[in-house]
Amino acid sequence: MNVFYAVFLVALLFSLSFGDGERCGTVRFIEEFKNPQKRTLAKGYNAENFPVREKRTEHFIIYYVTEGTHAVKTQAYIDSLAKYLEYAYNLHKDTLGMKSIFGLDTSYYYEKIVPSGLYPVEVIDTGAEKYCGAYGLTFPNDIRMPRKTQIAIENDFIYGVNCPEVGKRQGDPFTSNIHGNYSKNWYLALKVTVFHELYHSFQLAQFDISKYYTFWLEASAVGVEEIGAPEVDDYIDYLSNIFKNPGKSMENLKPIDGYGYVTLYLFLSSEFGLKFDSYIWDYFSKSPKESFAVQLGRYVNLHGGKDKDVEDLFHKYATNIFFSGSREASWPYPYKRFSDDMRKWPNWKIKTSVPPYLPAGTFDFLRTPNGAAPSTDSVARISSLKFGKDNDSTVWVLSRLSPPFVPPFKEFVAYPNPWRPKRSDKVKFGPLPKNSSGVEIRSANGTLLKRIDGKAEDTLTWQPEKLPAPGILYYRTLPHGKNKVLILEY
Repeated sequence: MNVFYAVFLVALLFSLSFGDGERCGTVRFIEEFKNPQKRTLAKGYNAENFPVREKRTEHFIIYYVTEGTHAVKTQAYIDSLAKYLEYAYNLHKDTLGMKSIFGLDTSYYYEKIVPSGLYPVEVIDTGAEKYCGAYGLTFPNDIRMPRKTQIAIENDFIYGVNCPEVGKRQGDPFTSNIHGNYSKNWYLALKVTVFHELYHSFQLAQFDISKYYTFWLEASAVGVEEIGAPEVDDYIDYLSNIFKNPGKSMENLKPIDGYGYVTLYLFLSSEFGLKFDSYIWDYFSKSPKESFAVQLGRYVNLHGGKDKDVEDLFHKYATNIFFSGSREASWPYPYKRFSDDMRKWPNWKIKTSVPPYLPAGTFDFLRTPNGAAPSTDSVARISSLKFGKDNDSTVWVLSRLSPPFVPPFKEFVAYPNPWRPKRSDKVKFGPLPKNSSGVEIRSANGTLLKRIDGKAEDTLTWQPEKLPAPGILYYRTLPHGKNKVLILEY
């Protein structure tokens, strides 16, 4: 086994998905994968010559030992693991609509030949090596076949060595802010880990993480935890970093902070049903370089209905999610909350200064003097909310999911086109070509609606005080440009 091969294997998707918030193995993988000089040969796990036992289910084969470092303390642990794996498989495949998983031919740690048709799961002491603190991991065994994977699961939820990265000592239990000692409450940690890691197996069957990355890998896997094991709720531990820092793009988060967007998964599943994410991953399999915003827009355009708009949808998410924590009591909408846990979540931070620029994949909450509407051109949607004991407080919600459309430099166009004023009250024209002195807009019968002065390379904005009737409008550059069509829809 060469160095590159070993690091790829051990670093990939060590999903520190719960509890103490240790450094995520995905981050380590990305850093080491992109910086070959930092790669080191990871230590191997071994069975210490103890007999390797196995348990088979319909879709899985579990390898484990009952002696030594990697020992399982009770048979109930293995029986529960087997039960959770099959529950999770049926959820992911049948209810969520995910495609098939592909297992390794030979298991990595215990080096067992895997029977045809079964997916390997090995129970080991993940806390005994470099990535101490991992509850489980999903990984391929060969970079040339990244879609063939296996799962490794922690054996006792106890740290096997000193862990300077997370301040843990040998013998310390893995803990949860909600459920305390996981070495005692292992059935909860085991269940939520299985639902999370098996979802990675389905994701990696379609998405090559050795070449691409998206925050949605972890956000959706944590969302599936909540679907499969709603009684655990450990995902709440990961909301704080996001809730305290709105205004950061989803696409540029630290991978572990991506866990906080489990709330977006829960919102979307409430809007579209539980199979929506299978379409998102199908889109990623065909266009892995595209952002999550593009994949979601594709889904909404094809399956959201003619009245659905992806920016409107994202803004609805932002306005709904504001009512978390103590603000949950001020919920203003006639429809049901998208999560019953919202009262358990932190409060979102409210800012008092208008952001100079709102990046794509971002929303923000803003309080202004006297409740006046903020003036900003960097948002796609903006609305106000009332909250508080007597609805006496006002907050402005700003959102943008997709980057603003910028037309090719040499092409003079109107955008958005078709123009839907309910979604964008402005229409822009540009960039103006050479020798142009502006633009004019006329109705279908030729009536002049507006003439705007400008010069070459300018982009001009029209925000009519009175909207014309829906239909075909015409626009052209001055003084001698040809008419082009602008469609106005309500």
